[in-house]
Amino acid sequence: MRSRTVLVATASVVLAGVVAAPAHAEYYAVDDPADAPTSLTDIQRLEANHGGDNLLVRVRFTELMRSSVAGVSVFLDTDRDRRGAEYVLSSGLGDGTDYVLTRAEGWRAVDRRVRCDYSARPRWGKDVFRAVIGRDCFDRVPQVRVSVRMGDQADGTQPAVDWAPKRHRWSVPIASGLGA
Repeated sequence: MRSRTVLVATASVVLAGVVAAPAHAEYYAVDDPADAPTSLTDIQRLEANHGGDNLLVRVRFTELMRSSVAGVSVFLDTDRDRRGAEYVLSSGLGDGTDYVLTRAEGWRAVDRRVRCDYSARPRWGKDVFRAVIGRDCFDRVPQVRVSVRMGDQADGTQPAVDWAPKRHRWSVPIASGLGA
């Protein structure tokens, strides 16, 4: 009887070690509190999926409108030894706006456009901004970290700014996986 108890206890410990969450994931998601009360484009959730071919980033908002003057920046960190981002995808959230992926130094875009496959667009009926960035854009590094900033000058006085996960903070490292 005693050997069965030891066997069950050992199996439980091994199983717990196998089931424990990995240090790096292919998928990351975080809910963001309502912390931009002067803007309808308050970030509610950030999701990132680092697949074999691309990085898919979804940013969910309280309310996206075609007439929005807000903008969004998706920062990518590919080198943990350097402070800030190495890349930033910038886009408007209103109808007729465009998007661009550039190099970044720290938390600022620099005027060096990255030439690769990527796309981005707001989906107003679903209150989500969706960006798909080919892994070739950032040299197919094995993992990335993501941060998102929304800026809105809706009332023309004080700009509303919202970050996810937090200002100048990163997601956990998101390892490349199979699907995105």
